[in-house]
Amino acid sequence: MTDRIDPEQLWLGACVGAQVLLVVLCVINANVHRERALLLHAAATLMAVVAVQAVIGNHPLLPPAVLLLVPALAGLQLMDLVSHGGGLRQLRRWLLAVSALVLPLLAIGAVYSPWALAGGMVLWIALVILVLLRAWRQSQPWVWWLLPGLAALALAGLAVVVDKPPYDIDDAVRLAALLTVWATCTYVGTGWRGRIFGETRARVQGSNTVDPLTGLATPLVLAQRMLAARYLTRRYGHPSVLMVVHIENLPAIATEFGLEAAESAVLAAASRVRESLMRDGDVAARLAHSRIDVLAGGAAPGEAAATVATRILVAGLKEPLEAARAEYLRFRIVLGTIPVDDTPPRELLYKLNLRMDQELRAGSERRIVTVAQDELPTVPDLLNPTP
Repeated sequence: MTDRIDPEQLWLGACVGAQVLLVVLCVINANVHRERALLLHAAATLMAVVAVQAVIGNHPLLPPAVLLLVPALAGLQLMDLVSHGGGLRQLRRWLLAVSALVLPLLAIGAVYSPWALAGGMVLWIALVILVLLRAWRQSQPWVWWLLPGLAALALAGLAVVVDKPPYDIDDAVRLAALLTVWATCTYVGTGWRGRIFGETRARVQGSNTVDPLTGLATPLVLAQRMLAARYLTRRYGHPSVLMVVHIENLPAIATEFGLEAAESAVLAAASRVRESLMRDGDVAARLAHSRIDVLAGGAAPGEAAATVATRILVAGLKEPLEAARAEYLRFRIVLGTIPVDDTPPRELLYKLNLRMDQELRAGSERRIVTVAQDELPTVPDLLNPTP
């Protein structure tokens, strides 16, 4: 006569089996699509399986310690998920410190006191909330899946803190169910994000039309990307910034060193601007002899000025030109947001270039000028410019 299997054991086996299946799917998809975030989630989910096994084995000291390693690995994965967000450098450093240093140390303390688990979870959840609030607008719509997952992970830590050893089968089932909800929701959100970013990379590579002289994108590609950025702003609220980069000392280089040195300076400027763009959403195109337009996708004006524009200025002063060893590239940048209205890309570019001309005539010392939409010239001003 066979022994009857309890329903709790069936639920426990189903939850643990689902977690193991998610680990396998994460590893396969991570290798196929080259998604590091999925590998980190596989490690965190595998640690969740170990935490459930510690509860099943009724070890009084191990479950709190092992469970703290789950948010530690999940925090490293969250760093990779929000790597596209602007203005998150400091918060990502804090998240790295808490996930890689503080939580493992608290895991050692959790061996002696389960309240170390509670303190670690509260610290981690508070930092994760700050990170998500900062990256929320730039992470739609996949970020919604992270919310129930994080809530389930927090409840799992609270359940282990409240339940005192010895643990029974009900405690193991409750913990396994909560960790399964967390692992599933995070897997769906990570996969959705990977699909969106994969489509963006494919679209960028599919429209990889470059200028043969400078290696930058053509004006047609820039206009297409501006329209795509406007669509993302309307639908998800993702801000994007358009910049006009002017090579201010190009006439002086041509006068002192000749036209060949000036052409070499243009190529060097294009190369340094291209090296300064570190994200898939950024694109640069040369629209005039001494001007390069840059689209910084998914960044607010302040963030773009502090990151992309600053890197461009530093790149110009990094080393002297090969054709003119005594000269550096001096850039001047005017930037503004992509409006949500139907302003044609060509008109917006013309307005920013006209504002750049005004800055040059005024002789301003500012190297980076941020302008609002109401500060740009209007269409009547373009048609009937005042002397």
